[in-house]
Amino acid sequence: MHHLKVWQWLTLFWIFTLCPFNALAVEWKGQDWNASLNGALRVSYNDDSIGTSTADNKSNKYLSGNMSHVQLTGSRMLKLGMKGIFKTEWGLDPTDTGEKGLSLKDMDQYLGLEGGFGMLRAGTMLTPYMQTGVAMDPYWRDALEARSFPEIQSGLHDNTGKGRGRSTNTLRYDSPMSSQGMQAQFFYGLDETPDNNNSFGTGFSFNSQYLSLFIQWYDNGEPGKDKAYKMGGEIKGGGASLFGQYEVDEGLISLADNLSPVSDPANADITAKDNNTHGADTWHTGLKYTNGKLLFIGQYGQRQDSKNGLTPKDGLTGWLAGVSIYLDNTFYLYTGYVQKDFNDDRDSDSRFSIGATLTF
Repeated sequence: MHHLKVWQWLTLFWIFTLCPFNALAVEWKGQDWNASLNGALRVSYNDDSIGTSTADNKSNKYLSGNMSHVQLTGSRMLKLGMKGIFKTEWGLDPTDTGEKGLSLKDMDQYLGLEGGFGMLRAGTMLTPYMQTGVAMDPYWRDALEARSFPEIQSGLHDNTGKGRGRSTNTLRYDSPMSSQGMQAQFFYGLDETPDNNNSFGTGFSFNSQYLSLFIQWYDNGEPGKDKAYKMGGEIKGGGASLFGQYEVDEGLISLADNLSPVSDPANADITAKDNNTHGADTWHTGLKYTNGKLLFIGQYGQRQDSKNGLTPKDGLTGWLAGVSIYLDNTFYLYTGYVQKDFNDDRDSDSRFSIGATLTF
């Protein structure tokens, strides 16, 4: 299976799309355990207009599916009313398998316990900081997602490693949801280097039928400026919702977005010492409106110029407009346009996308 070519992956994609399956997920159940195999296949056609030339000289018109994923999750009932839980998730790209066939990228990988005390997990998983970003992005993992091309969510919503959106070597605790919709989260990431500068963070959230709110704090544990704070939420009602978040950069956003002279774009972990770049506050707001099978989306956001950064003006403004057509609860088509304007003298970047997403 790992040697399937592009046309074979696309054929499988459309077979799954056109076949009248009621539920595509595969489930197994026993007396005291259950497991589920599910995921999503994503394909998009993108036409990018980049103001500055790229070193690889690739075409600006291309197919992409690199945010597709498959995951196996499950639980087993234990004594004292607790459950053992696990998740193993892998990213894949059905449009570009390469000469050696399909390549998989590990994502969430954890084992944990769940019960009346809440949820305790160990392994590699989303930080609470990144998790709330997922809820604030209707195009999450699609070609128009806010964290990627528009850059109206910071780099703390991306990548895997220390100081990234998906934290490795991590212990995470989520409290039980109270009757008022309140919940607290805490994580602690173990540093594998001799310095032993462990990362940690916490968050609080409130959820109800018409309103959700959250506040987060992320500290990478390194010397220098390496913290970030975030607050945001969503107001819902009548088929529409207004949502957004504001991120305060005390160094960690500058490192994640490679704005600092000491940051290393090739290093998955953010372990820079004595960072002094900060101030790249990032925010975005958006509006969703559902009318039958149609979902209309508009978003607007900015990143401020960082202080003591690589360039005097590294901030930007991004906006996007799109529409999705839900053929059923497992498959939708979407199209949209993104434009990104920089605070320096660079030309604007833009992207037009047509995509399809199948969940199973």
